[in-house]
Amino acid sequence: MMKAATARAFDGIGGRDTFSSPWMRFELSPDSRVFIDLRATGLLRAVGHDPTLSARPEPTSLDLEDGEVVVRFQVADIEPQGDLTESDRRKMTDNMRSAEVLDAQRFPVIEVRARYEGTAEGGELRGELVVRGQPRRFAATVRATKQWDVIVAAATWEAKLTDLGIKPFKALLGALKLENWIRLRMEARFKRPSTP
Repeated sequence: MMKAATARAFDGIGGRDTFSSPWMRFELSPDSRVFIDLRATGLLRAVGHDPTLSARPEPTSLDLEDGEVVVRFQVADIEPQGDLTESDRRKMTDNMRSAEVLDAQRFPVIEVRARYEGTAEGGELRGELVVRGQPRRFAATVRATKQWDVIVAAATWEAKLTDLGIKPFKALLGALKLENWIRLRMEARFKRPSTP
């Protein structure tokens, strides 16, 4: 039932009324992004600076016949955004990759394993977010739009850092202290493969 509904949801992309099997697979475009929003306390909170990190997911594909999604991104590729100095950016990155936070040496990859159910306009993404080697259940609402032959999908999920096995940490000599809160924003762009 879900397979048929999913196939109908994406009918008409690129001028086709229906999908045959070779057209059921989409590739994740390299300009897709994952944003990680955090809330600051301490001195940076006083100046309204809530840090945002970002990463580019590894290449993957989405098969509409089963709706399964697996997205991976490297901890080493997560970078702070905004107008931080190079020194502060390096300190924050080192702290984030440390054994006390994401432990990049032991767990170099963060992975999303999920299933999408919905229409071309939106739906639900449900599955597991694997952080520090431990899976955590999540559910996120997805909003999707069509831009020619590209599906642009956006999803947001909020939780506590401790839900992911991460203690709220301090950085920048104590100027940055984090609240026990995190928001993940996934902005994915899917295209058909260049060759079937």
